[in-house]
Amino acid sequence: MTIKQEEIVPLADMLIASFERDQATFQAENVGYSVPFLNQFKAQTESVRQLERADTLLIQQKTITRELYQLADELYQPLKVFGIVVDKSGLPTTIVQDTIYNLKKRNIEGALVNLKALNQVVNSNAELLTNKAMKANFPDLLEAKFEEITIKSNLQTRIMQQRQLLTNNNVESYNKLYNDYIMDICKMGKVIFKKSPKVKEYTISELVKKLRVSGTVTRANKQ
Repeated sequence: MTIKQEEIVPLADMLIASFERDQATFQAENVGYSVPFLNQFKAQTESVRQLERADTLLIQQKTITRELYQLADELYQPLKVFGIVVDKSGLPTTIVQDTIYNLKKRNIEGALVNLKALNQVVNSNAELLTNKAMKANFPDLLEAKFEEITIKSNLQTRIMQQRQLLTNNNVESYNKLYNDYIMDICKMGKVIFKKSPKVKEYTISELVKKLRVSGTVTRANKQ
């Protein structure tokens, strides 16, 4: 029987309930099935459950990215207007065009470098630019947008790093839960309870069948 990855945690939850009840019986047959082993099983199950929340991180990442792009779009018009002011001032700089280019290319990191340089240009030439009709609120707008984009960009980076760690650990963690605990316990459980109705609780095919009939996996994925 092929087991889906999303079925492994619900399968472990069902098995934990049975194994916790029968742990003393297992340990009487093999001391390796101790209370610490049970706790390790629970811990590994919870660890994989946390990994499955990577999808939540992905939603957060997409939301932050969309908000970053919205902030970038909000800067186009003010920057284009300011670019005309810079041209009239005669300042020898292409910083406005460079900033617009990186914002359009969604190069947020590059745009932040540009915005910081642009802010320095504005502060260093405030009188000249004001005389050329720079909007009074432009310096404050520029600084505010720089701060907003910086905060969003840093948050996006942290989320992406967290997701990468989860992705790298996924295969190993699922394999450990399934092979080291689920398969191990079921193998011993079928031996111990061979002549008991409990044997179904340690037969993976029976557990998976029960999961699919009850819809436990579907509900777990919605939580």
